[in-house]
Amino acid sequence: MKKTRLTPRITAAVAASVLASMVLASCGGGSDNTDSGPDAAGAEAPLFDALPQKFQDSGAIRVGSDIAYAPMEYYDTDGTTVVGFDKDLTDLLTEQLGVEFEWNNAVFDSLITQLKSDRIDVAISGMSDTAERQQEIDFVDYYRAGAMLLVAKGNPEGLTSIADLCGMTVAVQRGTTQAGYAKDQSKQCEADGQDPIDLLEFDRETEAMLQVKNGRAVSGLQDYPVATYNARTSGGGNDFEVVGDQIDAGPLGIGVSKENAELRDALQQAMQALIDSGDYQDLIEEYDTPLGAIDEATVNGGS
Repeated sequence: MKKTRLTPRITAAVAASVLASMVLASCGGGSDNTDSGPDAAGAEAPLFDALPQKFQDSGAIRVGSDIAYAPMEYYDTDGTTVVGFDKDLTDLLTEQLGVEFEWNNAVFDSLITQLKSDRIDVAISGMSDTAERQQEIDFVDYYRAGAMLLVAKGNPEGLTSIADLCGMTVAVQRGTTQAGYAKDQSKQCEADGQDPIDLLEFDRETEAMLQVKNGRAVSGLQDYPVATYNARTSGGGNDFEVVGDQIDAGPLGIGVSKENAELRDALQQAMQALIDSGDYQDLIEEYDTPLGAIDEATVNGGS
């Protein structure tokens, strides 16, 4: 019998607070312990023994995340409580592993460095599992998403695809695959004899969104669940809309240091257990993101 879970707090009020608290999110440059999950079951959890001894002893896994990426992870209206799909996923993983996930705020572009320097144990931040990143860290895949164009409501420039962005100003979060897509398209624009994209890059996704909302950029590029969420909720659904199809849909993964293979394998087992039990599908349905569902928790499944 499946456990009854609280539904995620994705409401219009919370959505408004995401944009209203942009200054708070933008100031969080370094790690900042913010939140953990429910009380862990400890040694009674089904996969507790699969964890490395140090995590069994500490009872906690340190998460690094850019906590300004609704609906994946963001702050609730109190400015300190972490909510979102990824946070709810770690609560489910706690039930399997018996240890808490301690969330720490960080700039997205610093997460791989923090993993490699052992400042965090895992990176969970809507991070795409790519072949390039696999050279530095490992991934346990838990979701599937591609990039989408987020434009001002009404689509004033009449954009239909990333190919329409030549000669235009686009706002993205620094260090993301979306920034990479924009740079690649800019090169293609020049190769085709058109003007390159004027790319604005920011540490926080919320900063990039402001440029689109205020008309300083014609479009942003965001992951599928983030773009659709912002279009549905920001300004009561009156600020943005999503245009075109997903670009290069691929897996999002939990990042783990290559020095921590035992933790990686324990997370993979826990993730697969959630898929097999149906708890993962329940979470997908709660967030209304059917295109993001996976049926196998692969390791380094991106290309």
